[in-house]
Amino acid sequence: MKQAKYLLSTVLTVLLLAGCKGNGNTSSSINPQTSLSEGDIERDENGQIIYNNIQLKMWSVTTGDDAKTQDEIITEFNNTYKGMINVTAEHISRYDMEQLLETTMQFDQENAPDLLFSHGSRSSEYNSKGWLAPVESAIEKAEILIDKDDYVTSLLDSVSVNGYLYGLPQDVHSAMIMVRTDILEKNNLTIPTNYQELVDVCEAAISKAKNGQLMIRGENSDGYNATEWRKAPSTDPYYPFPMAYGDMWVHEFLGYTAAIQNGTKLIDENGMPAWNSKEMENGLQLLRDFVMPSSTSTNKNAITKAYNAEYDVGKQPFASGTSIFKLLGPWEYINDVAEFDKMLAKDGGSNNIKSISLSNLFAKDSSKDYASKIKGEGHAFMMMSTVESTTKKCASMIFADWMVNNAGIKWAERGHLPSLKSVEQSEEYRNSDSYKNYISNWGTCDDYVVFPATKYYSTIDSHFKTCVQQAMATQFKDTAIRSIIEEQEQDCVDYIELYA
Repeated sequence: MKQAKYLLSTVLTVLLLAGCKGNGNTSSSINPQTSLSEGDIERDENGQIIYNNIQLKMWSVTTGDDAKTQDEIITEFNNTYKGMINVTAEHISRYDMEQLLETTMQFDQENAPDLLFSHGSRSSEYNSKGWLAPVESAIEKAEILIDKDDYVTSLLDSVSVNGYLYGLPQDVHSAMIMVRTDILEKNNLTIPTNYQELVDVCEAAISKAKNGQLMIRGENSDGYNATEWRKAPSTDPYYPFPMAYGDMWVHEFLGYTAAIQNGTKLIDENGMPAWNSKEMENGLQLLRDFVMPSSTSTNKNAITKAYNAEYDVGKQPFASGTSIFKLLGPWEYINDVAEFDKMLAKDGGSNNIKSISLSNLFAKDSSKDYASKIKGEGHAFMMMSTVESTTKKCASMIFADWMVNNAGIKWAERGHLPSLKSVEQSEEYRNSDSYKNYISNWGTCDDYVVFPATKYYSTIDSHFKTCVQQAMATQFKDTAIRSIIEEQEQDCVDYIELYA
């Protein structure tokens, strides 16, 4: 891991990244520059670039506690480069970012940011609109050492278009599962490690509840203390793993993960949808079975009830013990720890819960290599095409490279696993209490699959999610899943051919 005292005067070996090969399959609307002219660069007597109070503006999709942590790391960079480079970040919801970029790049380019911290899988789409600039030439001009072999390949591929790099990947993140280990242990059940075990645990809990034998505890309105064990009601169905398409964790991560763990390919070599397949059908059938079991499904009871506006799939069921599992973003894990440390303070606190990854839990055949894969999203630093100053371009890459190398454990504690193998394997990272206590449960970047580069990302993503939604919705229960998939893929292709 690079030290915080990363000095500009250090002479670095130059490695041009033009040889990076990824899943880029679109034509760039910008002619990539293989080298930069000196432009407005000034150099000192040793030939080093002079960075004199360069101000960089970055738009970031991080919000909430993530934004606070990112700002703390940026402050460390600003202190290290005081008087040379200063970065300010504006944090914007992922759901507002697209429209703001569209409006700004069409009508107000002089107020565009210099850098964008967003999901790397969108780089090809952004580039096709003329929003981004390739970064290799700025990396070379700034004399930054980049080892492409140190990056997780899929993350580098996601920001590569036609062999050119359009960003530096920072991390990968996904949904995870929280487990009430106290309820499992009390009922002689174990944490599942694959799909069959997950179904078995859920069926056992449902059966115990029906027979008035399932012991639960937590927040409740029945007069029990949170630490006091009680029997789950036998009159109402027990749903050990509440989920619904309306939950972000399902439509952003779980739907994709179920498809990928059953062998689905997301796009073809031309960047077009490739999920009209038996593998996709198998993955979505599994999710449908969780909601609406059939005579052929592995589970014989509904593990989650059908979605409706009153169905709480989040905090309350998990805290009350009326569920055993909960989908969650890893950046929220620390909040759950604090809540359980308070709620069960007299009996183990947060030792009664554990976080696990989605790996293997939605694959019908856990022997397959892809069964362990998880759908992830990777953040990346991208440089906007509106940056004209060569000095500012170089400063942008100094900042991006520093962040990738120095965010380390602090960023991983928020659920963002490092893109660099050298960071992930470093003693500082592996020996931290956070890594030993919970980050290690989430695997490494190599376990995650990010959406390959395609300029049709938004269209393909939208139709894919519609497949997931309809597969899990009761109003489509009589519609064959393969029929849903075929219709959505055809609509997707038609839209691309008409408007792209």
